[in-house]
Amino acid sequence: MKGYNKFFLGENFRLDLPVCDYYKNDIAINNVTGKDELDYTYYSVIQSKSRRVPIFSASNIFRIKFEKAQREGDFKQDDRVKENEQLTSKDYSNFNSIKAKSIDKGHMTKREDVQWDMNGDLEAAVNAAISTFFYPNAAPQHGQMNKGPWKNLENSVIIKGRVPEPAKVSVFTGPVLDAEDPEYKSTLKDGSIFKIPILFWKIIYYTKEDKLLYRAGFLMSQINLLRRDNLINEIAFREFGLVDKPTSLKPFLDFKEDENYQVPVSLIEKLTNLQFMPAIDRHENIQPTILKLEQVQIRDLDKSLEGNVSEYEVTGLMI
Repeated sequence: MKGYNKFFLGENFRLDLPVCDYYKNDIAINNVTGKDELDYTYYSVIQSKSRRVPIFSASNIFRIKFEKAQREGDFKQDDRVKENEQLTSKDYSNFNSIKAKSIDKGHMTKREDVQWDMNGDLEAAVNAAISTFFYPNAAPQHGQMNKGPWKNLENSVIIKGRVPEPAKVSVFTGPVLDAEDPEYKSTLKDGSIFKIPILFWKIIYYTKEDKLLYRAGFLMSQINLLRRDNLINEIAFREFGLVDKPTSLKPFLDFKEDENYQVPVSLIEKLTNLQFMPAIDRHENIQPTILKLEQVQIRDLDKSLEGNVSEYEVTGLMI
């Protein structure tokens, strides 16, 4: 199977890619197919050519078919889109020229998300995982967020065995691309100014025993980490309080550093200008709420999926 499968959750649960008409003039076109989608193994990406990061990445995850394996793969450009429509290794080197190892190449579809195979073929699962190492599937994330709470949110989706239901989930992930995102203090390799995303979102679709479709949305901010390390020019913040308009930044300026929030999917739609397929959302009428550690059973933020069983359960996140 190549690319995202809209029928992955079942024939009765068609789950199309989000509508992204807002970005129709900013999508990096696949020069092989002439289409918007960049298809990989079990996932697909829609790429912003102006921001050089994904608008979103969409993946199918067969949780109970996950195959444990060592990390393999190095990020590279995708020849199906122009070089100046995606980031490069040199760009990430420039990001880290201010403070070494501060910015990671943050997978949107996580390597382990697609590290599965229907027939238990380890080699096929590893090859699927390697397919996540393309720059259109990555965005600059502060290392402490990428390796901390964001990683734990990612790991919650791919637990194998201990929490077997739901066996399948479909996941949409991406950065909020806001016009008021701050400028990074180092430029790209071609001298261009780069606006670094502040917020990252994830929406998980799944079914339950009641045979209904559910969804849950999450947002995470890296603003305080970028500020702490003096990595950004905050010109975009000067008019806050004077201009009343939707922005991904203003509602989150008071959020505590690095904390992970479950929010209504409708809020993510408002911030991203994307439209997602309808489903039951338990947080639809609830204001953004901090995910309390005890509620989602996170016992150790430093645990890795490899070698440890994550305590961050999908079931705890959903209801």
